[in-house]
Amino acid sequence: MSTHLAILPLDIIDTLTARLNQENRHTDYATQFLRLPHPRTGLASLFLLHDQHAQDNTTKTSSILEVQAISPTNARTWFIGEEVIADGKLIVMTPMDPMFLLMYLLRIPQARDGSVGNFRPMQDIIEEVSAAIADTAEKDAQKDPSLKVSADDIISFLSLDFVQSSIKRVCDVKVITDEITVYRYSHDVVLENLKGKVGRLSDPRVAEMSRTLIRSLAKDGLMDDGKEELLESGRIKLACELLSQYLPRDILQDLIASYDLSKLDAHVKTVRDEELALLAVAPDTKKRARPAKSVAASDKNPKRKKDAKATGSADVDAAGDGDKKKKDAKSSHGVEKLKKVNVAGMSKLSTFFTKKAA
Repeated sequence: MSTHLAILPLDIIDTLTARLNQENRHTDYATQFLRLPHPRTGLASLFLLHDQHAQDNTTKTSSILEVQAISPTNARTWFIGEEVIADGKLIVMTPMDPMFLLMYLLRIPQARDGSVGNFRPMQDIIEEVSAAIADTAEKDAQKDPSLKVSADDIISFLSLDFVQSSIKRVCDVKVITDEITVYRYSHDVVLENLKGKVGRLSDPRVAEMSRTLIRSLAKDGLMDDGKEELLESGRIKLACELLSQYLPRDILQDLIASYDLSKLDAHVKTVRDEELALLAVAPDTKKRARPAKSVAASDKNPKRKKDAKATGSADVDAAGDGDKKKKDAKSSHGVEKLKKVNVAGMSKLSTFFTKKAA
């Protein structure tokens, strides 16, 4: 079995450590990998289901993590203690809101015919979604087996309790009876919940925790005094860009369009135009400086010097004036002091390097 280096959230490490202790091991602990469509690209991606039990063993919290492999451009090897791991990839597992996966999956029936759709029991929706994805994945798997998504993985994910509780964040819900509840994917409900995420991410206490985000705001000149309104718009746009990693293009466009960012766009365009103007001036400055450099280089060519002397005496006079200026150049302060020193009776320096008379 191959070994890989992975970065895990601390709570998962704690849970795995507890499993090693026989006294704290949970027989119902579940660790399961699922292959599901990524909400942004639709491509098959790997996810990990994780259940964490409280210390009192009475409550359990579940979550799903996105599994990503970061591969180096060149061959790399990990050294851990005395062990050598030949595969230099780094596996990163990060928690993910199941809302993003639900958003992609539950809009599939609606997207197929373009209609708003009808309210239906969740079991019917699960069966249609799993069948539709499995059919599409089967065709893709003929080209690349890693793109295959099984219907069992879709059903397993949509049947989880913590996933079921998140369905109301992407669907309109109607309770018909105590035993019958029907659902319908709602674009408006999705946008409303996404705007809630944008509001939390754009909070100054959250946005300014990241140096990368601060540099991005400063680059556009939004951190200057008197630009508080533009700064707020900048934080909102950055929050949308962060969420874009998990959003289909059309939903991202609708999310950005729900905010008035016209002033920010105009400001950023002005900044970019100024940067382009400076870049356009810089090459012209270099071009004007090049002839002087080429003339200086030609002066070092003996043949060109000879030709210049043959054409006239103007260059010779200029060169003579240059030599005269060099000769007339003022000596340094130290040299002038040495000239005033009385050297009478002093031996010359050369006497120290000659043989003494016998």
